[in-house]
Amino acid sequence: MQEIQTNGRIIAALISGVLIYGLAMGTTYPLLGVLLSADVPAVWNGINAAATGLGLLSGVVVVPILGRQFGAGFTALSGVILMAGSLVILAIVRDFWALFAARFLLGCGANMLFVVAETALNVFAEPARRGRIMGVYSAAVAFGFVIGPAVVAVTPDTPLLLLLICAFATLCAILPLGFVRTAVDCAIRPTSVTRILPAVIAFPFAFGFLFVASAIDAVVISLLPVIALDQSYPIETGVMFVTIFHIGLLVGQPAVGIALDHFGRRQTVLGCCLVSLGSTALLFFGNRFGFWPTALLMFFWGGANFGLYTGGLALIGDRFSGAALTAATAAFAAVYAVASIISPVLAGQTIDSVGAEGFYMIIAVIYLAALLCGAAFFRPLEPIHHRA
Repeated sequence: MQEIQTNGRIIAALISGVLIYGLAMGTTYPLLGVLLSADVPAVWNGINAAATGLGLLSGVVVVPILGRQFGAGFTALSGVILMAGSLVILAIVRDFWALFAARFLLGCGANMLFVVAETALNVFAEPARRGRIMGVYSAAVAFGFVIGPAVVAVTPDTPLLLLLICAFATLCAILPLGFVRTAVDCAIRPTSVTRILPAVIAFPFAFGFLFVASAIDAVVISLLPVIALDQSYPIETGVMFVTIFHIGLLVGQPAVGIALDHFGRRQTVLGCCLVSLGSTALLFFGNRFGFWPTALLMFFWGGANFGLYTGGLALIGDRFSGAALTAATAAFAAVYAVASIISPVLAGQTIDSVGAEGFYMIIAVIYLAALLCGAAFFRPLEPIHHRA
């Protein structure tokens, strides 16, 4: 009982600290996307957004180096400080390439926190409750993605103040993460970058579902206002769609977590693919439905799409342990980063070429392929109580 209570406090502290990841990203993606939309075409806007993904990828390399030298807890705290500094830079510069560099550093710092927190959560989570814990964690990350776009929609002309507030909130994460630093150092076994690719090869479906979820999320948070413009919505409505998408994400993840534990990993993940497929196929007609039907589709799409991410976290926790779990979580972060790099650029090109309707049809086809392949070949480990 004492161990369960201790693990619960550690999990709560980790989730509290990670709240800032969503806050920082949820504000910078739509805010900078709107600021740049007046000066550059969609493809260049996507290229600038991809800088965060490049930083996330570099963070995957930094984590094992710092982790072996100073410990995982120190690595996470260093990531928080780097994120705060990057947000200050984003607040005071407006040059395209200066923003690119600051977003790169923001992504690097985020993954220094990201990899450590997700590894620790899987270590301290009981297998039978892993889905619910990951659902709460994903909802905590989503909270910032809900608050950020909403604030941007209300006060789009105060970027300096918004980003400085985000920097201050980021520094506040030092308190809960500092509280669990020793426990995290003891729990996480260091790994090597060379073990990342073997982890992906060992469990390709988990990482494939993650790639789809993170690629779509990166496009929505950075370019959905531009996509909405192409469907004749004002830019403010597009930003509001980003908020609604992430409200669905926020509300949906605890439900996805419960489903993962009670209905099984496979059924839940395939169900998320199906709901995402239906939502995006209908969004092809978004400008004919009007605001509220489109907003409802965004809500369900957000919850179902990120359910693939939540499911992936539970899947690697079921499959890996020890240093292999650390490597798998780093691989998870690397796949997320690659998706964040390439998807905004490809989406920007797609929007410029075939418009919003063509973009939604392509996304629907991707979900259909994931659903069919998963139904045919995906056979994950399931919690013992579910198998029984």
